[in-house]
Amino acid sequence: MIRRAARGRWSFVGAHARPALLLALLALLALLAGSCAYYNTYYMARKYYDRATQGEPYATEDISSTDLVNYNKAADYSKKVIANYPKDKWADDAYLLWARALIGKEDPEQTIKMLRDFDTRYPKSPLRDEAVFYLGLGAKRAHKYEDALVALDEFLKRAPKHRLAPYALLERTDALMSLRRPGEAVATATQMLERFPRSKLRGRGLAARAEALLADGKHEQARADYHALGQRSRTDDERFEFLLKEADCLEKGRSYAAEMGLLRDAMSHELEPAAADTGRAASNWVPQPTNERYAQLLLRIGSVHALEGRQADALAAYRRVLASFPHLPLGAEAQFRIAYVYETLADDFEKARTEYGKVRDQSSASPFAVQASQRLVNLDRLTQYRGAGVDSVGKKVETGLLLAELYLFQLDKPERALEEYRKIAASYPGTPHAAKAMNAEAWVLRNKLKNSTAADSLLWAVVRGYPGTEPQVQARDYLEFAGQVVPAELIKLPESMLARADSASLSAPLVSPDRPGGAFATGADTVLRPDFSRLRGVPLQARLGWNPPPRLLVPPRTPPLDDPPRPEISPRATAGGVPDSTVRRAPLAAPRPAPRDTVRGHP
Repeated sequence: MIRRAARGRWSFVGAHARPALLLALLALLALLAGSCAYYNTYYMARKYYDRATQGEPYATEDISSTDLVNYNKAADYSKKVIANYPKDKWADDAYLLWARALIGKEDPEQTIKMLRDFDTRYPKSPLRDEAVFYLGLGAKRAHKYEDALVALDEFLKRAPKHRLAPYALLERTDALMSLRRPGEAVATATQMLERFPRSKLRGRGLAARAEALLADGKHEQARADYHALGQRSRTDDERFEFLLKEADCLEKGRSYAAEMGLLRDAMSHELEPAAADTGRAASNWVPQPTNERYAQLLLRIGSVHALEGRQADALAAYRRVLASFPHLPLGAEAQFRIAYVYETLADDFEKARTEYGKVRDQSSASPFAVQASQRLVNLDRLTQYRGAGVDSVGKKVETGLLLAELYLFQLDKPERALEEYRKIAASYPGTPHAAKAMNAEAWVLRNKLKNSTAADSLLWAVVRGYPGTEPQVQARDYLEFAGQVVPAELIKLPESMLARADSASLSAPLVSPDRPGGAFATGADTVLRPDFSRLRGVPLQARLGWNPPPRLLVPPRTPPLDDPPRPEISPRATAGGVPDSTVRRAPLAAPRPAPRDTVRGHP
């Protein structure tokens, strides 16, 4: 009886409460389902991003096709979160992840556009500091290094202990190196190493500081960092790579005896390759890694011999490599170095032309084959000018200038270049050719040998002794750019410049492509007397009005930075000649990956 009454009472209550309870349950299920779907979408975006970066905050190496697919999926899922749930708590995460994926897809400009207003879009987001970091990273990847420094400095100011702080210091170091400020780069890398001694990025920090120290001329300190990196290495290849970096430091510091000792000691631990049996098929013999390391060390030893002027020893070392690695990339490099020695040490250009012609026979796919072709073009041009008639003064001067630039830019011998310029000045005294050579000599003294006093003395001699010539005007310009004042009465405008001058342009300020509103002072004589005080920071090409093409030099031992090297101004351009010579040390792109250049611009 009691059970029946209870059953009836509960049945009565349940019947009335069932619809409301059911509605509440359905609402809860809908809410949970929406939250799960939302979170799963963001989770998928993070999963694909982490897969592309291998769990790192961002990728530091070139992306593969698989990585690109993962970045695309991460961006798509992030956009879906923002479109469907714009007000949810994960929207800022998805937005930032989308911007990060664009960096991975090598589209940093879009990242910059997205993150510039992140603080405005998400004013209460805990990710605002992180967004500033990725804004700086995007600017660096877009080669906007000054903007990158501003953003990275702001991030470090806001969050000095953030987990991305060591990354920010490393990126700041790279940006400073791209801006050719190695001293500041050393300080930033040192700060990273001292503040985060246990960071997993310590190896990268040491490598960045070593590179900056080497660029800053602190060779011994750079070598110490490379030695520490070698001790931290886990593989023989890594240790060998850092040993070669140590050799670089000794070479840059002109410690040739120490470099030779280092290389010979390392070579004693490698197996010397036997000379190849030319009677067997090439496929029957495969070089071993230890053989290749021995050959690379031997090429370096040949370089040291060449740098110290021991031509016979250098050729012997290169020929040993050629005998062991014929028709292989190392053989092509050795053959190139043989030709290079004849060109640089022996000054035997005919023999060098013959030897350069053999490089392609060793390996047509080697970048040294392409470089050999480029050098052959230069030598052929030099031979052509040398064959000019006795009455062709212009071509004789052109030959001397070409030979001087060959020594200066391709062979890195400024002293020999000075000899050639002085020969021209002595052979044609009182002529514009002599003034042209004197200006070029002054350029070498100032920019290569750091002798500003001697350079200014030559420029003043041109100003006073060669009126009415273009070299006089250019000598005046360089003196004023150096901070000196040249009296206007000393300058006589040459007839060629008067003929080219447009009377309308004399009263209008010239506009620099790097500075809006006119780079020269209004009211100044814009043909003769540009106001250099307003040109600080404007590239010299813009000031002189020409852009030199790239000069092809020896292939670099290490791959180039994402920022191409800035061009230097050719002494011929400063001397008033047509800027047909190339002055920029740009690496030549190889048709396929090649072995390391073990010499870096030296034989």
